[in-house]
Amino acid sequence: MKYAGAMKSQSQGHSNSPFRPGYSRAPLVFGGHVDTIEEFTNVFVNYDIGENQSILISGLRGAGKTSMLGVMQELAESAGWITISDDAGSGLMNRVMNTTIPTILNSVDEATRVRLSGLGVWQFNAAFEYVDRRREVTPLLRSDLIALSEATENRGILILIDEVASGKIRLKELSRFALEVSNAIAAGINIVVAFAGVKIDLDELLNQAHMTFLRRSREIDFRRLSPADTRKVLRETTELGGRRMDLNAEELLVSVTQGYPYLIQLAGDYAWRASPQSESISLADAEAAQVKAIAGVERRVIRRVYQDLSEKDQRFLQAMSVDEGKSKMADISKRMEVTPQYTNQYRIRLIDSGYVHTVEHGYVDFSLPYLRDYVRSVVAAEERPEATAGRPDGWDEFPPPALR
Repeated sequence: MKYAGAMKSQSQGHSNSPFRPGYSRAPLVFGGHVDTIEEFTNVFVNYDIGENQSILISGLRGAGKTSMLGVMQELAESAGWITISDDAGSGLMNRVMNTTIPTILNSVDEATRVRLSGLGVWQFNAAFEYVDRRREVTPLLRSDLIALSEATENRGILILIDEVASGKIRLKELSRFALEVSNAIAAGINIVVAFAGVKIDLDELLNQAHMTFLRRSREIDFRRLSPADTRKVLRETTELGGRRMDLNAEELLVSVTQGYPYLIQLAGDYAWRASPQSESISLADAEAAQVKAIAGVERRVIRRVYQDLSEKDQRFLQAMSVDEGKSKMADISKRMEVTPQYTNQYRIRLIDSGYVHTVEHGYVDFSLPYLRDYVRSVVAAEERPEATAGRPDGWDEFPPPALR
C-alpha cells in the first residue's frame, strides 16, 4: 500500500534507489496490513477510536513494526493530530516531558499558545514562547497531556513508543509512563497509544502492575508477507523509482526474500544498484543481489538474533535445524534429551519471539528466512573447531614483542 506522502517518484534519473533497507526508514510501498491502515485512517480522520485506544505491535526484527509506527504518525499528522514519538530507552518520561512536549508547545499557532499559557501548567514569555514549567506542584505527564488536549480543543494525541524491551529498569519506567497515559485517557481526552516490540517483551510489559488498560489492547502481529504482497512491493517500489523489473528478476527476488520485509528492501536495493542506469532491473541484477542480500541479512539480523538467545533456545533451534522442513516436537525433545514439557517452554518462548511458528499440532518450523541455514553453519563450525582455529594470515612470523 502506498500511504500518504509515499507517491513521490524519483526525479533524478535512476541513481537513487527507492528501496529503503535502513533502520526506521518507512518503505515507499507498505506490504500487507491494508485493512489495518485503512482503519487507522478512519480513526484519525473521524476520531472513531473504537478498539484502537491502545495498540501492541509485535513481530520479529525487520518485519515492519517501526515502519507501521511511521505510517501511523504520518496518517495522524495529516489529520491534524499531535504526535509524540520515542523509543522505550532509559529516560523516556524525561525526554517526553522536557523535550518533546516543549517542542510541540512552540510549534502550535500563537492562539493555541495563548490558551496554553492560561492553563498555568507552563510558563511563556511575552511572545508566548515556551520558557519553563511551573513548579508549584510535581509535574505529571497526565497533566501535560490533558492541558495539551484542552488547549487544542481535544484534537487528538497519538503516542508511539518503539523498541519495548524487558529489562527491569526499562519496564519499570515504561509501566509508569503507561500509567500516566491511562490516567489521561480516563480524563476523556482523545489519545491513541501504540507500543512496538518483540511479543515476549510486550508480554513482560503487560505483567507489570497497573497495566489493566494495556491488557485490553488491540494486538497486531507482523510476520512475513504473502508471495503476492512481496511481488507487489518489489514491482511498485521499482516503478516509483522510474524503472521496471523484468518478470524473471521479480520471480527470483520473491523467492530470495521469502516475504521478509527487511530482506525485500535490502535485496531490492542491491538489485537496483547493480545497473542503475538501465531502464529495467534484469535477472542478472537480481542474481547479483541474491548473494549480497542473504549475506547482509545474516550479518545484520540473523547472527544477532541467534547470539541474543539463551543457550537452551539455541539448542532448540539446533535440534530443529536437522530437519529439511517442519520439525516434530517429539523429535526435538529426543535430540535435546529432555522431557516434552521442558521443550514446550522453549517452543512458546521462540514462537513469542517470532523466530518459530506452529505448522500443525505437534510440529514447528522456522519463521525467519535463512535462520535454519545459519544454525546449521554454527553447528558445523562447532563440530570442526580445527577448521576455524589458527588460520594462516601471515602474522605468525611476526609475534608481538613482550611488554617491558
